[in-house]
Formats: sequence, structure tokens, C-alpha cells
Amino acid sequence: LSLMPEGTVKHSSQQISEHFDFFGSFISIGADRDFAKVTVYSLNKYLSQTLEMLEEIVKEPTFPQEELEIWSKKGKYNLTVELDKTSTLSRMEFFRRLFGSEHAYGTFAMPNDYDSIKRESLTNFHSQRISSSDAILVLAGKTDDNHIKLIEKHIGNTNWGNQNVSTSDFLPKALNSTGKYFVHKPNALQSAIRVGREMFPRTHPDFTDMVVINTILGGYFGSRLMKNIREDKGYTYGIGSTLAPLRDSGFFAISTEVGAEFTKQTLNEIKSEVEKLKTEPISSSELQTVKNYMMGDILRSFNGPFSISDNIIGLLNFNNLEYEYFNKQIDSVKNITPERIIELSKMWLDQNLMVECVAGAEDPF
Repeated sequence: LSLMPEGTVKHSSQQISEHFDFFGSFISIGADRDFAKVTVYSLNKYLSQTLEMLEEIVKEPTFPQEELEIWSKKGKYNLTVELDKTSTLSRMEFFRRLFGSEHAYGTFAMPNDYDSIKRESLTNFHSQRISSSDAILVLAGKTDDNHIKLIEKHIGNTNWGNQNVSTSDFLPKALNSTGKYFVHKPNALQSAIRVGREMFPRTHPDFTDMVVINTILGGYFGSRLMKNIREDKGYTYGIGSTLAPLRDSGFFAISTEVGAEFTKQTLNEIKSEVEKLKTEPISSSELQTVKNYMMGDILRSFNGPFSISDNIIGLLNFNNLEYEYFNKQIDSVKNITPERIIELSKMWLDQNLMVECVAGAEDPF
């Protein structure tokens, strides 16, 4: 997908780049485990010229062989560099253990994969998978009816591409391994740690409450993990946790990099902090601090048209959630109690169901 702006039926990569530069526009293309997204920023007065080129890029990319070779060489080199990092090794092991190497969420590209990418494969993928079917168009900014008509003219007025695309491809059951796994990286000065488990998508009734619990544990700079392992112990520059929703699943993960000599101690402190969530009621002052932070973060996430559009895209992509989801999110922040935190922590943060992945020079297990 990132090669789509590198050549169309009518324009070369250089011509496309010069076109966007001339009209002060910018295009960004990315894909994650579930979705692909094309984002274009444009001045209102040049929206027509920007959309004209965008239409070509989306509908008529040619994936020139020369550009493919350059992209492949860069990608192979960058991935080779990444695979030399303990953080990358622990992350890959973590997802393989959670979902399995045959699962879309547990599969990773390797450097040699770039050698097997063929132009024909890209054109076939584009013709089969990139279309107006199930596509979402979001226009953000100081817009009016004329801008909407331009969008419809270039992208949204008629169907284009294969209309039989399915976004509900079968996924195998997640592997859901538990236990401790070590990836050896000789002479590594630091160990990279990932601890967590498979969770659930945003549609799960416990999701918004678990976001609050995750924030308490490691979701912001004042979290318990940061205070303990960074500020008090000095084992790391940074540690955090995340509760990440996916289209068909989700995961909880604690991640950090520590000096190799502090690996065991860090793992013990992580376990200690998780256990405290299950056994010790949070103080009213700490809970209020977290609530204040989270309410401010929610408000910040709606600050400006681009942030609003990202929120809308997130709702529509993830199981067609309604706007009511945001009210549920706010209700969780306002109304969650210490008792509810203990209840959910016991239910979802059972360490016997978690996987621990460490990449480094010495096995801490």
C-alpha cells in the first residue's frame, strides 16, 4: 500500500510528489493488523487538485518495478536493523505466543520476505482487495457542501474496484500460550520485557473499565509501574502498559527495557504491582488523580478536526460502534469504584494466564 503513490497510469512517482508539493498537500498511507488508511491533508482552495491525484493513486497505481526494488531494499535493511533490537525480539515472541505464527496477529515479515515480493502480487492484491466496498470516507476541517461534492465526484459517487471484498476473513483460534519464554540476544546490554495476555475488542462490556485499570497500572507517566520501577528502583527510563483493541480480539501488555542485571527484579516488581490491584483498594486521592488525567485525555482526543476524525474512524472500523461508546467511556472514568477495580483485576489479570517474554543476553527464568 505504501507504494501506491510511487506511480499511476498517468503519472510517475516524481510527478506525483511534485503535484502534492505544488499545491501544499501531503499524503500518508499506512496499514496495521486490521485496517489500511489513506490520509490526505490539503488546503481548501486546492482540494479539487488534491483529490484528482488522490483518485489516481487509490484507483490506478502501477507499482513500478524500479520503485518496488528501491522500497524492498530499504525495507529489508530497516527490518534487519530492527531485528537486532531486544525490544523487537520480545514483541515478536509475545505475539507469536499469544496468537500463534499461523494467525494474522502473530505473523511477522522477515528480511528475506522482501526478496519474494513481485509486482504482479501487488497489482493482484490491489485489484482484489482495494475498492469502494466497505470503504469509509471521512472529511474533517472547515468543510462545506462543495467539498463533499468534490469527494463524491472523485471517490464516493460510484462503485470502483472489486465489490466482492470481504473484511470478515476467517482467523484461527488464538494460541493463548502461558508461561515464560526467553529469546537469546548475545552480548545485549539490556533486556526487553513483555508481560501480558489476550484480551477483547472494544465491544466487550468490561473494556472501558479495564482502560481505567490499565491507566492506573501503567497507562500514563504517573502510573504505579513508572513510580515503582523507574522512579523508586531506577531499573529503567520508562515502563508502561497498554490495553489495545483489535478488530477481532485485543491484548494487554506491560513492556519495558531494563539493564540486564535488573531483569529478574523488574519481573518481580511487575508481578507485585499487578497483585496489589487485586488485593489493595486504591486510595481516593490516587483514583481521583487518574480520573482527572483520563478526563483531560478524552477532551484532548477531541481537540481539532483531525483528532475528531480519528475517533470517528476508530468507532466505524472497530465493529461499527455507536457514538454512545464515548459516553460509556466517560461513565467508566467517573463512576468506577475501588471494589470494581479489584473485581476486574482478579478476573482479567490472573498471572497464571499471562505470558512472559524476555529478550536479552541471559535467561532470567
